Amino acid sequence: MKKLFFYCALVILICPLNVFAQAPVVTSFSPLRQVLNAPRNTQINVDFNTALNPQTVNDSTFRVFGRQLGPIPGLLQLQNGNTRIVFTPSSQFLAGEWVTVALSKGIKSQNNVPMNTGFNWNFWTKADKGTLNQTLISTIQVRRPAEGLIQCYGALGMDLNDDGKTDLAIVNEISRDFRIFLNNGTNFDTIFAIHTVPSGSFPSPSEAADFNHDGKVDIVIGNAGNNILSLFIASGGANFLPGVSYNAGSLVRGLGIIDLDGDGYDDIVTANRGGNNISLFRNNGNGTFNSPVNINTVGTSETAIMITDANNDGIQDAFIGCFGSNEIVLMLGDGNGSFTFSSRSGLTGSPWAIAIGDINGDGNADVAAALSNIDRIGVIFGNGSGGLGSVTTYTSGDFPLAIDIGDVDGDNDLDLISSNYGSGEFKVYENFGNGTFSNNPITLPASKAGSCITVHDRDNDGDLDLAGIDEVDDLLFIFDNNTSIGIPITSTEIPKDYKLHQNFPNPFNPVTKISFEIPELKFAELKVYNALGALVETLVSEELKPGIYEVIFDRSNLPSGVYFYILNAGKFFQARKMIVLK
Repeated sequence: MKKLFFYCALVILICPLNVFAQAPVVTSFSPLRQVLNAPRNTQINVDFNTALNPQTVNDSTFRVFGRQLGPIPGLLQLQNGNTRIVFTPSSQFLAGEWVTVALSKGIKSQNNVPMNTGFNWNFWTKADKGTLNQTLISTIQVRRPAEGLIQCYGALGMDLNDDGKTDLAIVNEISRDFRIFLNNGTNFDTIFAIHTVPSGSFPSPSEAADFNHDGKVDIVIGNAGNNILSLFIASGGANFLPGVSYNAGSLVRGLGIIDLDGDGYDDIVTANRGGNNISLFRNNGNGTFNSPVNINTVGTSETAIMITDANNDGIQDAFIGCFGSNEIVLMLGDGNGSFTFSSRSGLTGSPWAIAIGDINGDGNADVAAALSNIDRIGVIFGNGSGGLGSVTTYTSGDFPLAIDIGDVDGDNDLDLISSNYGSGEFKVYENFGNGTFSNNPITLPASKAGSCITVHDRDNDGDLDLAGIDEVDDLLFIFDNNTSIGIPITSTEIPKDYKLHQNFPNPFNPVTKISFEIPELKFAELKVYNALGALVETLVSEELKPGIYEVIFDRSNLPSGVYFYILNAGKFFQARKMIVLK
């Protein structure tokens, strides 16, 4: 009888403790999931159903990552009786930045009960008003002098040296390397560093994360010609340690960054076109990775992958572009290291690349695809519960290889940009606000093959600029989102005729002025060409009111030689010669 009494008493003592030992659950957060215009100085707030243990809330369990700035440092505070986490960034986000907030299972209640799963969401920061018809301000050679084809495929626009400006890491398929171009505040300097991709074969897709929690941007690259995943850990100052190779599935065409198991460390998912599967790489907690787990989806030739929360449960999911079966497949993360199939939607064409965001403004994640074999782009809306709608397609250029996304014109919706290999151009599609687009997009020039666009605030002026890659000529095209830059009107007196004046001074090094006169409202283009007829820069490309205009042409990176500038407005066409003399 005494033993029975002791047992019952023990039950009475233990049960009340279990009642109060509840796991922390997120009840609300801000900015909201998929919001398009969070202030660039926004605080991030997360509310819980229970008080938290302050020792478990730190920069490893609560992480913020910007798609342009990388790891975001800031001040973490607990408020409201330790039921609210408040994160104040140390400095502003950049304009139009895709931000990931990631909470790990390491966050515990005051009774040290951990969260059951991690919790993640994405939002965009506000981009100022701008234009889709951007001005080409420079063309940069990605090759070294006398170097042959390197086939530059894509570029990450990230702050690689912690100076608050977006640099470029350009991956090159033939030379099997990636090259760093540092941002000088207005443009990009010449090659800062070249990093060889070990065991690389057509290195193509690239993504960034802070895999080892040292506050630096690490880079991971997939190889489209074999099964190698190449990892580069940052060593500081836009430098990287030698690459480390991991075996994935065959023909790695897509990469996604995701915390699969909620442990607070970013994992990697690859889309393997040749393997007809995806590979899941778990982070060991120090920036090294286990051998992958391969998963077969319901599609074939998995080629593209993007990560966000598709069913609004706080767990990251995977949108997968299946090149062989011409569809988008949505796989839902379980928060414990794996995925389950949720939905699929046909595309009518083969997706070479995809982009994600709230395209129709309903607060749910949507997906857009570059449909390479039918010369169109496709848009599919998500329903917020793991379902996908049907595709709507729009005309693109010839053989679209990539599709990118951002609020380029600053009107609080997401615009799309296709990169068109066959027609050598980039197409910019204005979002009408409800996720529909024009079939007459704005065209921006490449030279031979539009291959990739980077959407970023290059000059930190609050609007989104574009940087385009041409993989045949290995050129980088720098576009500026400022219609007034370099085009001041010097007189509102209405001229009698069109005139293009001789530049002054001439010869010049490195700055000269070009003035011209427009007698009526007219769309005008002022372009500079070298002696071989290759486009050097587009100085003006917009509708101008009547007046006298002056453009400053400053290109210190041009070699000595003869150049031509041409004004085309309506039926007016005139060319003049100028000389760079160094």
